[in-house]
Amino acid sequence: MTINIHKLQPVLETYFLDEAKSIPTSHWGQALDGIGFLGSDFKRLAGQSTMAGWALTVTCPDDNNLATYLALQYMLDTATQGRWVMVIVHEKGSEPTEAAMWNYLQCAMGWEVGFVGALVAGNVADVDELRVKLEKEFSMFGYGTSPVPPTQSIGGVIGAPVEINGVTIRTGDLIVGDSDGIICIPRDMIEKTAAKCSHTIVDEVNKLQHVREGMGAVDVMGFREMLTGNVEIVE
Repeated sequence: MTINIHKLQPVLETYFLDEAKSIPTSHWGQALDGIGFLGSDFKRLAGQSTMAGWALTVTCPDDNNLATYLALQYMLDTATQGRWVMVIVHEKGSEPTEAAMWNYLQCAMGWEVGFVGALVAGNVADVDELRVKLEKEFSMFGYGTSPVPPTQSIGGVIGAPVEINGVTIRTGDLIVGDSDGIICIPRDMIEKTAAKCSHTIVDEVNKLQHVREGMGAVDVMGFREMLTGNVEIVE
């Protein structure tokens, strides 16, 4: 058995992530018609601001998280530039586990080599410690928490496509997470989708201006025709 590493492909310039971070996931979701939403099972367990980074996927068998440490080492050895989010999933066919696949020490080590967050399709540990020591810098999303330690043995895959809630995530895709949830934007759709989000933001500003000028919500949102003849006031 081995741990396979898929070579990283070039990503967009890091400065683009500043723009991505300023856009709420609700706008990304609207621009994508909801297709990149990773599901409501994920909870933001630590982190104060919007998380935005390039996905690095790690597949772990059962409760074995050795591949996550190798992924951290790989980023250091390759001196890969950027801001990354480690996306950790269990191997298909693995048994459900209570083990915490990610912890504070991994967050701290990840921060040192370019990670800004972790997205764990499972449990994590040391949430209180992370909130005290690294919450401004690092975000952690997962299904829940657990004090149960994982195992470490040879096995797993780094950088291969993974699937969460029917959404395929590839290394280099954009991951954005905030209090509303997590969105994955495929790398070949990032710039086009960001442009749609910018249009939505401008549209919202214009609508609020119309409200300040006295227009009602129904007319601002264009619902007048839909509602005409379909509203009855009951005594």
